[in-house]
Amino acid sequence: MKLSIEQANKLLSQLTAGVSVVEDEQTADKDADIQSVIININDVLSKDLKPILTEEVKSAAESAFTARYLGALRSAAHRVFSIPRKELEDLSLEQMLSKCKGAIDSRYNQTEAEKQTLLEATVQDYEEQIESLKAQHQEELAAESDKYRQKDITSRCVSIIQQLPRKGGDIDEQAEMLKYKMQKVYEVRYNESSGRLELFKEGQPAMVGDNKPVTDEDFAREWAERTGILMRDTRHILPSDIGTEPWPVLNTTDTDQPGMNAIEAWAEG
Repeated sequence: MKLSIEQANKLLSQLTAGVSVVEDEQTADKDADIQSVIININDVLSKDLKPILTEEVKSAAESAFTARYLGALRSAAHRVFSIPRKELEDLSLEQMLSKCKGAIDSRYNQTEAEKQTLLEATVQDYEEQIESLKAQHQEELAAESDKYRQKDITSRCVSIIQQLPRKGGDIDEQAEMLKYKMQKVYEVRYNESSGRLELFKEGQPAMVGDNKPVTDEDFAREWAERTGILMRDTRHILPSDIGTEPWPVLNTTDTDQPGMNAIEAWAEG
């Protein structure tokens, strides 16, 4: 944008007093204070723009305040005065206060029976909120408890696998397989006192043919034999190398060899 000398003079006259544009440097003031002119122009602009900016900021601040707290006021009006939430939607602050005042006025004219009904409805509303919070916390607590229970079950399965005379393989992976299979067949509970797993079927302890409880070790050994990870001849291995439990030695002449490996047995369930 290009301005003529006449236009520049007109602009400066509106922004500041006592300043004009001349044609050449010879007629200009050599000691002119440009900084003072700039300060003077800023003062003029601030004086003109401040009311406009103040009004804009005030409007924006009021809108932000109303938007932030109006929802909280609606919730409070609903709880305290039992005004249906739908009736509070899209109301301004003044309209909401008027609605609350109307609720107060109407209570003065209520009969004792109406007051009792309102009180019972309010109490019921609070009870429902408490029950909802209780159910939520119980669900979260159950999830955390199950997390630790699964951790204990996994640790016990690892301990059992470590005691078995295995042919090899990853212990943690085999423990996960054992845990999966055990929980698929039974309800598995961890006994903190004994540090062992207890197996249940339809809420009752799982039993074998001689009416004895199925132990976690019995299940693990049977599973290991079926999956083919159990070493069938341990006579050449020191007891200290295969765990602390007195597992019986398997006969090398036993022809009942498993027909699938651990992964296949786990996948087939």
